[in-house]
Amino acid sequence: MKLLALASLMLALPLACARAAEPGFGEGTKLASKYNCQSCHLLDKPAAGPSFRAIAKRYASDPNAQGELETTVRNGSTGAWGPTPMPGVDVPERDLKRLVAFILSLKEY
Repeated sequence: MKLLALASLMLALPLACARAAEPGFGEGTKLASKYNCQSCHLLDKPAAGPSFRAIAKRYASDPNAQGELETTVRNGSTGAWGPTPMPGVDVPERDLKRLVAFILSLKEY
């Protein structure tokens, strides 16, 4: 019985740690504000760029989404969502990872 409980805990621990690494909604919106993302992206409706929720939904089934979006934020892009180009944004690595994780987490809301 103890072995079964230990095995269950070992299987659940990585999932719990992965979820703990995601920023909460409040922290995510603070990061988006800090790097002025809201000047082009709104939570649930398009502006100059797509909404954060639309981005999350487009990338929901892409296992490489985190890395692809980090590259897009850092380097910018053209044509992925229409004619308006997205300029690259200088975001420190730790904040970049958390900002993108926040955006991708919005598929759940």
